[in-house]
Amino acid sequence: MTVGIEVLHRRPQPVVSVRQTVPIAELTRAQGESLHALWRHLSERGAVPAGPPFVRYHTFDDFKADARTDVEVGVPVQAEVTGAGRVVRGELPGGTAGVTVHLGAHDRLQDAYARIDAWLADGHKADGPAWEVYEWIDLAGEPDPSSWPDPADWRTEIVQPIL
Repeated sequence: MTVGIEVLHRRPQPVVSVRQTVPIAELTRAQGESLHALWRHLSERGAVPAGPPFVRYHTFDDFKADARTDVEVGVPVQAEVTGAGRVVRGELPGGTAGVTVHLGAHDRLQDAYARIDAWLADGHKADGPAWEVYEWIDLAGEPDPSSWPDPADWRTEIVQPIL
């Protein structure tokens, strides 16, 4: 087993999210817009997040010049929060997952995915797409990148559901 992977048993987690297919080159902008849409959605309903936001890539092909990704940006919520418009209600799956943590800026996030990939190759089977939990973002307040910690201090959890 690869060092740095913890096996956890997770409960299903209700979420609200925005899912869209965007060019890789526009990913940062699209994620920022989605975070603001989620914050507005929660604020309008007097709801607070049940945890930090996540990003889940349902597809990601960065090897083509015109690469696009099917990306979901979401936030865990209490069961009573509903969706509206492009913000939809959903669920992060429960069950067994391999979890690793990346500390620092996302220019080295591929190292955490390499740990997950090596661990999967060592006898585990993925059960759907992984997701990234952005522990430095709190959607209880309006998302403001200028108030976020230095990227060197970011803590991002990678959750890979397994069979």
